[in-house]
Amino acid sequence: MKTYIIIFISIAVYLLTSCNDDYLERLPETDPTAETFFTSAEALELYTNSFYGYLSKNKYQDDYESDNMANLATPEDVKTGLYTMPISLGSGGWNWSRLRDINFFIENCIEADGIKQKDKNKHLAIAKFFRARFYHEKVKRFGDVPWYSNTIGSQDIDQLYKARDPRTLVMDSVLADLNFAVLHAEESSSKNKVTKWSALALKSRICLYEGTWRKYHPEAGLPDADKFLNEAASAAKEVISNSTYSIYNTGNIKDYYNLFNAEEATSSEVIMAIDLAEGNISDYNKNFTTTSVGTRGITKSLVHEYLNSDGTPFNSTENVSWFDEFTNRDPRLAQTSMPPNFNRIDETETVLPWFGQNHTGYQVVKRVGPAKYDNGDPRDIIIFRLAEVMLNYAEAAAELGIIEQSDLDITINQLRKRAHMPDLYISPALDPYLNNVYQSTSNALILEIRRERRVELAIEGFRFDDLMRWKEGHLLRDNAEGIYVQLNTYIDRDKDGIFDLYIYDSSKPSDAGSYPKVDFFKLGENMSLSNGANGRLLPYDLPLPPFGDWEYLSPIPLEEITLNSNLKQNPEWDKIQP
Repeated sequence: MKTYIIIFISIAVYLLTSCNDDYLERLPETDPTAETFFTSAEALELYTNSFYGYLSKNKYQDDYESDNMANLATPEDVKTGLYTMPISLGSGGWNWSRLRDINFFIENCIEADGIKQKDKNKHLAIAKFFRARFYHEKVKRFGDVPWYSNTIGSQDIDQLYKARDPRTLVMDSVLADLNFAVLHAEESSSKNKVTKWSALALKSRICLYEGTWRKYHPEAGLPDADKFLNEAASAAKEVISNSTYSIYNTGNIKDYYNLFNAEEATSSEVIMAIDLAEGNISDYNKNFTTTSVGTRGITKSLVHEYLNSDGTPFNSTENVSWFDEFTNRDPRLAQTSMPPNFNRIDETETVLPWFGQNHTGYQVVKRVGPAKYDNGDPRDIIIFRLAEVMLNYAEAAAELGIIEQSDLDITINQLRKRAHMPDLYISPALDPYLNNVYQSTSNALILEIRRERRVELAIEGFRFDDLMRWKEGHLLRDNAEGIYVQLNTYIDRDKDGIFDLYIYDSSKPSDAGSYPKVDFFKLGENMSLSNGANGRLLPYDLPLPPFGDWEYLSPIPLEEITLNSNLKQNPEWDKIQP
């Protein structure tokens, strides 16, 4: 995907469709430009190239809002239980401009003359891929939303001001779009283009979300959970069985770490990626390595779920040291959170987690590349990889009750082999820790699949969505914990005989200058240890409000409801003051 092409077509699309983003009437029905633009397969490709700009470079940041990560700056709504109601048109995620562009293409592509139907279908597949993706994001956020399959003109009052359509109708329409994309997208592998395989990967992701949402949210009264779980399993199985993709595994115990640090996502595992090689850089490194924004740390909650290297649960005591937490653990832990004896890529100096860059003591190293990228990271961003598809299949099959050992062997056990971890078997013992964490199920195998998903996909942006679809929102309100420390005490974290950390609550010790290798960190306001003078670091120690069922959906902006009296607010949000 070339940057100059994206810039060109973005300008072209803007000229075709520029107008107010607040509603859908952005292009008059009789605009003559549309009649002259859709005249060749090349023109269709130029237009659909613009849709790739909708792919986010920052999906990993969804983990910021989950129980995988913590920050001193806990959002005010979580601290107080008060919420900021979106007010203006198009705010709070209620924006439809991208849908307008997609539907404009679909309508004009269908009507275009002189273009082979096969070429039309190939590009319609791309458009419907992105429409399915667009609507999935809307449904995740709002539940019922208005379904528009065509462009809406300024005179289409009934359509512009209609009520929300049922989630069932919208998601059946999304499934139809996905099936069209799977049927008509190109079969060849392409890192930067929509193909049959990326369409199947998206289908497995969306259908797993919808199926488990319907299963674990019975209060919503939504039917056909199993239909979507079957669709998820079928789509994922086709990728696993019939594509050329395979888990990146050279036998090196650091293959997991190396996968994310490749300059170009060219491994056999990557189904789709964003190519940032031509100046379209990301801030990934910066978010985990600078003192200005890099204060987010991994939580003890995530660290705890990594198994011991022999495949047994960790089940640590409260006062286990940071060093011992990394001893004889699943190697993916040390390839996600900075371990003892770590040196950064292209550097030889051994470093420890620095509290200027995180406030839990568990610092992110997954995908954190060399220092030369701290102010701009040009490496590819993975959108779909086979590991996620395998996890989607294993979970869907387990939720349906049809999973067999052979299913685990072609999915989760492939991931464990790469990590040099023991296999998972079909009848695992129930881990009391996991059983206590999750409220929605006590099925031992499903809990182990959830563990594997959390570990394998850590800091990739999946955890928040997983908790929402499993109806485990209460975990978003557990006070995050960091490493175990003693207050006002010199600490040797890596047990090399040299003090390297001092946590204090008032002022630095008078002899601080005698310890040049010590990271001195002062507890901030509303930050403490779990047991007074010792215990787990608490980045935020005030009580958090309970998570209500109404919070699984977001509010519609007030001006949207004022403008369109047919729109009804999601339950309970009408009680929140703007």
